[in-house]
Amino acid sequence: MTGAVRRRRTPLLWAGTALAAGAVATAVVVLADGEGGGTGDGSEVTVGSEADDALPSVTSTDWVTHADQVAVVRPTGEKEIPASAEEKEAGEGYIGRSATLSLERVLWSRAGAPAAPESVTLDVAGWTFKGEERHKFALRDAPRIEIGHTYIVALAREDDGSWSTLGSSGMLPYDGGTIGTGESEGTIHSAPSGDHVEGSVEEQMTGKTERELTELLRKARPAPAATTG
Repeated sequence: MTGAVRRRRTPLLWAGTALAAGAVATAVVVLADGEGGGTGDGSEVTVGSEADDALPSVTSTDWVTHADQVAVVRPTGEKEIPASAEEKEAGEGYIGRSATLSLERVLWSRAGAPAAPESVTLDVAGWTFKGEERHKFALRDAPRIEIGHTYIVALAREDDGSWSTLGSSGMLPYDGGTIGTGESEGTIHSAPSGDHVEGSVEEQMTGKTERELTELLRKARPAPAATTG
């Protein structure tokens, strides 16, 4: 049976750690009042240019090869993860964040996959800080995962029984029943936007519904080289 490769590193947590060490190129995006929403302080978002995804998460083949469950989720709680002692001493760095997501409905399950949980707690994008000033952190072209919004997420269960996102491309905004509408990069999109990776799930499904995504995943086939976990 084809299954998910279990070795991965949470991309959002990695991105924040690397940012604090100066290893991720970033840009500061200034948002208009009310655009940011969610949990961050201030009106700016620091956007990381890349993520260290251990597994591919861009195409429908990636999703059905490596994910166990794809579900519509809603964040119900969050918690700060304190900066390291070194960062506190330096007066700048990264404050992490974990979010609890309630699974509202499962759209697709890998054959033989572990049952979907009622909720999962994931490490998600947090904040950068310098002195008393902090800014939201986000990965480019990926949601921060903020309370008050809805998302579609590709999930995989780890060897220790915990769950993680498949990768930075395995999370889609889904406010109002339309893929691509909602929060991404800490910005609220009232309508789907373009500039997506060619052939990606996001490109194919932006502006569409969960039913159309489910059909796409049902037709997709796992990569032949996939191994069991």
